[in-house]
Amino acid sequence: MGEKSWLAEEKREDHGSQCLTNKSEGSPFFLKKKHEYDGVKAMGSVVRNPFFTFVYSQVPREECPRVGVVVGRRVGKAVTRNKLKRITRELVRASHSNMALGHHCIAYPKVKILRSKFQDVEKAWMQTLRQIGMLQSVKPE
Repeated sequence: MGEKSWLAEEKREDHGSQCLTNKSEGSPFFLKKKHEYDGVKAMGSVVRNPFFTFVYSQVPREECPRVGVVVGRRVGKAVTRNKLKRITRELVRASHSNMALGHHCIAYPKVKILRSKFQDVEKAWMQTLRQIGMLQSVKPE
């Protein structure tokens, strides 16, 4: 039992690991409940790029960053919507360890993603996260 608490203390240093250990609110990376989305929409700001529209807001500093993905029916049929959601969720997973604490956002992916290279989409994703302050500054060691 003592070993388990030692591991928990070690994981708290990296917020990505800390977020993984806190399962009480559901998924550590994604917004799930309607009231979570409503909170971001009510207090959020909007940023657009060619591939996404972001609505983001700040939350208490110690909260893990979480992202919601919304793809409406007007984007296309289910296959198209699901592919957009899969791509966006992969971007969230890849960038979550670099995200700063205290931010939530909702990403609305656009169909243009399907006609573009993944590297271009990823570059635009990271630039937008940096622009809205969701990326923590990485200090070289």
